[in-house]
Amino acid sequence: MLKINFEVVLLIITTAMLFILLLQLLIRIKTKSQLHYIFISLVSLLISWNIGAGLNAWSYYRGYKLMAAVYISFIGTCFLPVVALLLGKTFAKNRINYSYKYLFLFIIPMISYIILLTNNYHKLFFTNYSFISNEVTFGKYFIIHSIYSYACIFLGSYYLLYFSVKNSGIFSKQSLLLLTGTLIPLIVNILFTLQLFDSTQLATPIAFSFSIICFYIAILKYDFLGVIPIALQTVVDRISNGFIVIDLEYRIVDFNLTIKEMLKGIINFKRKDNILEKIAEKESINSNGFRQRIEQVCLTGESDIFEYNLAEKDEFFTVEITPIIYNNNKLGTIIMLTNITQHKKDLSLIKEQQQQITDKDRLASLGNLIGGISHNLKTPIMSISGCLTSLEDLTKEYNESIDNSMVTESDHHEIANEMVSNINDIKNHLSYINNALTAIKNQVINPDSHNKANFLLEEVIINVEFLMKYEVKSNLCSLKIINESKRNYKIAGNIGTLVQILNNLISNSIQSYGKIDDTNIESANRKVELIIKEMDNYILFTVRDYGKGISSEIKDKLFKEMVTTKGIHGSGIGLYMSYTKVKAMFNGDMWFESQEGIGTSFYVKVQISDPH
Repeated sequence: MLKINFEVVLLIITTAMLFILLLQLLIRIKTKSQLHYIFISLVSLLISWNIGAGLNAWSYYRGYKLMAAVYISFIGTCFLPVVALLLGKTFAKNRINYSYKYLFLFIIPMISYIILLTNNYHKLFFTNYSFISNEVTFGKYFIIHSIYSYACIFLGSYYLLYFSVKNSGIFSKQSLLLLTGTLIPLIVNILFTLQLFDSTQLATPIAFSFSIICFYIAILKYDFLGVIPIALQTVVDRISNGFIVIDLEYRIVDFNLTIKEMLKGIINFKRKDNILEKIAEKESINSNGFRQRIEQVCLTGESDIFEYNLAEKDEFFTVEITPIIYNNNKLGTIIMLTNITQHKKDLSLIKEQQQQITDKDRLASLGNLIGGISHNLKTPIMSISGCLTSLEDLTKEYNESIDNSMVTESDHHEIANEMVSNINDIKNHLSYINNALTAIKNQVINPDSHNKANFLLEEVIINVEFLMKYEVKSNLCSLKIINESKRNYKIAGNIGTLVQILNNLISNSIQSYGKIDDTNIESANRKVELIIKEMDNYILFTVRDYGKGISSEIKDKLFKEMVTTKGIHGSGIGLYMSYTKVKAMFNGDMWFESQEGIGTSFYVKVQISDPH
């Protein structure tokens, strides 16, 4: 009798604790996950089991059998194993898309309960039922019921223990509580079914109640149901920077120390805080913008990566918002921060150094250009000087002939015609010099300026022809310009930039023939072609040579890295920058074709500003 009274007292205590736990889950936790609802179902079934067991004990003490109490108790007995299985599976996957197939899990519990209700007619569940476990005689169907129930309990326990150990460790408090809460009712239930010890029908519900109380402690003290196992595993596997894991209600589930250090003195937060509310406390941060980004990634299932400047610390971060999706279920969001302040400083330094290299490269080009200009301008300047001397002589001759009766009218016309001829020559030479100065100006003024003025295709041809004349001639090469376009199209942008790109390609083509070893070499054997064609709303410039070609090792790196075929005599920045400028400044494209020993063709496609 002492043992029975002790079990009754224990049943009352555990039932009261289950009621408290149920109220905690229903009232205290306002935003409930799928796991919470399953846990509520589990507690409710246990309360039903305990109430039925308590009524069964009450009727037993009074000397009669109350089958209604048995029926109430077996609601929990039949259905609790399936709910325990769903609890374990939901914990493992965090969320399940329930479909009609899950109803099949309840078929055997339903059959079991119906057979129990009709047991008096067939004795399949019990041939003899008693409140004392050793006095119970089981029917043939009870074996099926027991095997199914144990299978569900074992599988549910496996899910709980395996994923708890995997995510928290075998010796973590959560895992130990789960292990304790799982083993005790399982052992008691097996011993009771096998009738290996003398007990009452109260032993099993008390044992399961103890299990739920273990989970209850885990919930309140260790926030067992607040964690997202799959999210935590994803964090462990993928993230090495600062991160915050939030659930679907924007509550902080987990974070690492790195992000606490990153946001120290800016945003103070802890687990269960609403991340948007914490962000909203800082007026300098747009919390609505973060909400929209989080909602967008959850909607699309794709990560959102953007750069953010934290003005308070004068630091730059890459923010990556990634949805946590498992088996097509949205579980929450990971917000990862990477401090890129030093990276941006390094990029700025690289950009400055790159600009210095570009400037040096341009100055070197200008040095060659000036050498060519001085050579090219000598001829027109000397010609102008000769014309002026001739005009002085003609003027003197004309003055002396005014009073000379021997000078005929035709002589005067002849002198005038010679003077006009000299003047026309001067005009032509001045026009040539003007074009030269324009070409020089286009190259001297920063060609990378975003000047969106239009220029004519003919101007490009004139500039290229003049600026490359000396380099082509001095390297015993020939430059043939073939213009197949139908109109003198306008091109938007800076003419100096485009001319510099074409000149750089022509220079590369000249250098593809190598150094001049034989002064008797024919320029026709070292030819470079500039072919100009129309292509839809674009002009296609092709710079072609028949030199040594580009090696296969260089081909794949061209335009992607600053590589050169010139060895120590080249930096590789010319082609690298040319490709970038064509893309960015002329809305165009640049590519090449090359065969070693046969030659190379570079293609530059720029958009026309006055299409057909």
